[in-house]
Amino acid sequence: MDPTPLSDAFTELNQRCIKLVGDLSALRALSDLGRQDSGDEASLLRTAMRILLENNDFERCSLFLLDGDSLSCRTGLDWRETVLPTGTAHPTPHRFRLGEGIIGMAAETGNLQHCRNCREESRFVHPDPEQRTGSLICIPVTVEGRVIGVLNVSHGQQDFFSEHHERLLEVFSNFLGQLIANWRYTHQMETEVTRRTQELRTALTEAEELKRRYQQLSVVDELTGIHNRRFFFPEAQAALANAVRHRREFSLMMVDLDRFKQINDSFGHAMGDKVLQVTAALLKGQTREGDVIARFGGEEFVLALPDTDLDGAVRLAERILHSLRNLEFSTDRSPLRVTTSIGLSCLGGQESPDQSDLLETLLRQADQALYCSKSQGRDRACSWKDVRYRM
Repeated sequence: MDPTPLSDAFTELNQRCIKLVGDLSALRALSDLGRQDSGDEASLLRTAMRILLENNDFERCSLFLLDGDSLSCRTGLDWRETVLPTGTAHPTPHRFRLGEGIIGMAAETGNLQHCRNCREESRFVHPDPEQRTGSLICIPVTVEGRVIGVLNVSHGQQDFFSEHHERLLEVFSNFLGQLIANWRYTHQMETEVTRRTQELRTALTEAEELKRRYQQLSVVDELTGIHNRRFFFPEAQAALANAVRHRREFSLMMVDLDRFKQINDSFGHAMGDKVLQVTAALLKGQTREGDVIARFGGEEFVLALPDTDLDGAVRLAERILHSLRNLEFSTDRSPLRVTTSIGLSCLGGQESPDQSDLLETLLRQADQALYCSKSQGRDRACSWKDVRYRM
């Protein structure tokens, strides 16, 4: 019995098994690539081309993707580039219109195009005339039935590719199309998530800024820039409670501009606003860091003065009266001078910690002292002690 046919059959079977292993290895590697973080799309596509060449005996491969109504080369690889540190570079990227050349025909028809002898094929167009291509297969890359590009595989020999190669490349192109679609979907989602996250961060920053501004506006008088009564009550209450607990001095001062209505009526509200702003700045400049100053409403201001006895409050009131008395406001008529009346109250030293209405009591006493200053001719300061003395 002649063993030659059996030996030939075994050799052929062995070669087919080797090819099958190569095919499966390429598909497995491409599948694994889809589960890896391959960076940008260009790196992904070049790695896919490398996988194809490393597991098959092709010489060159490239991938053209649809860009509008034409195909542009996104990546290409020569077999020498897979084995040498610096291999032959792929030709300069080229563009094909739909229907132009074998590549354009594959994209236009959606069918595999097999050129067995490129040297005699009039449809064959190559960007590098010196590139010797014997045979070429162009396989449409599709996603859900839609052509997104063309995979091109070439060899220097004529009639190199078989039906087995065609089937392999069709399967590979299907894998490749899904790989590209998945990568784009994932990175589009990542881009969208990044964009939405940035929008959310911006919105949160704006919301925090609005909240901060609202909180600031809710406790700051817009005209004068000092705090308002909303801020004054909790701050003054805390300072007063601390003074009672440690039996320390505490005074209150009510400041009211004299004849303020006449200023508005005679010189206009703009001048009235300016007087309020200057008065607020003057009061702020005369107080200490721990003092609480606020516009109480209209032309009235209130000051809480921790660690200040009545004599200290009187001295401060005299400084305020003197400073404001010496101010002069320019108008389109005669110069304007303003004065203020002040009322003072202070702790009596016998208060107990459970007096929840103590702040209201001191405010009421200071207000009555302020009324006393008005009734005595204005431009002066009176204390609750003076009021009690006159009662």
